[in-house]
Amino acid sequence: MTATPPIAAWPGLLGVQQGEVLMVVADLTRLSWALRRAGSTEGAKALLDAFVSAVGPSGTVLVPTFNHDLLPGESYDSRSSPTITGALGEAARAHPAFQRTPHPLHSCAVAGAGTEELVGSKEISSFGPGSPFAFMRRHAARILALDIDVTYALTYIHHVEEVEQVPYRRWRDVPLHYTDGSGRSAWCTYRLYGKCAGHMNSTRRLEQVLSRKGAMTTSMLGSVRATVVDVPALHKLLEKDIRSTGGGLIHDFTWERWLRDQARKLMRREGPSRSHRALQEHASRPSR
Repeated sequence: MTATPPIAAWPGLLGVQQGEVLMVVADLTRLSWALRRAGSTEGAKALLDAFVSAVGPSGTVLVPTFNHDLLPGESYDSRSSPTITGALGEAARAHPAFQRTPHPLHSCAVAGAGTEELVGSKEISSFGPGSPFAFMRRHAARILALDIDVTYALTYIHHVEEVEQVPYRRWRDVPLHYTDGSGRSAWCTYRLYGKCAGHMNSTRRLEQVLSRKGAMTTSMLGSVRATVVDVPALHKLLEKDIRSTGGGLIHDFTWERWLRDQARKLMRREGPSRSHRALQEHASRPSR
């Protein structure tokens, strides 16, 4: 097996350029094992440092810090709500170079030139024109998935679905008790273009087409799998697919799933979301 190179070399091996916009998604558990097997003690901070340095002050690095499971009426604190999207997001929240964008359902930790614009956004829709996803489109971003199934890195598809107003999703209002980065709290209502009963996203067909067109490439950094997706090509492909087939590359519907979704609505016990519980647990810990 080829030796895993030092993390500082990864951006260069992946062709990362000064000034580019990059969303980084990783499974840190798998990544840590891979690095440990390679005899490396490097971790999340070294990974974030490497890509922030590679894009430079004129570039932007984004890391998902989502809390998309929040239910109407729950609480969110931009400063302290732990993300449910994994350890890399938590590492980015703690990293001094990163700040968190304000949307409670689909925030990102951001470092670099796009920080002021994105942190100052007043966008109420998860995937609207002021969102990190629209920013990625405007700046011809790339998505990098490290040791994680690329389907978990393709949240961008929901931005295209919202732009194109696909018929299998509907607007949903989510009122939340929101605390901003300055500690000010108020009730605010956000919007999510959520899927209808019976529908689900699936990216396998999309991935095959992206690979054939050269818009998605996979390489190995020693034992670490790195997949890179070109956002402009992704957007163009999805736009064409939605307009011609209604989203055949990215969505499926079954009556069995529809029945399950309806049953969940009838049988669901009201209880706090994982994100809400995590914030409560954080607030209950004694301050140091």
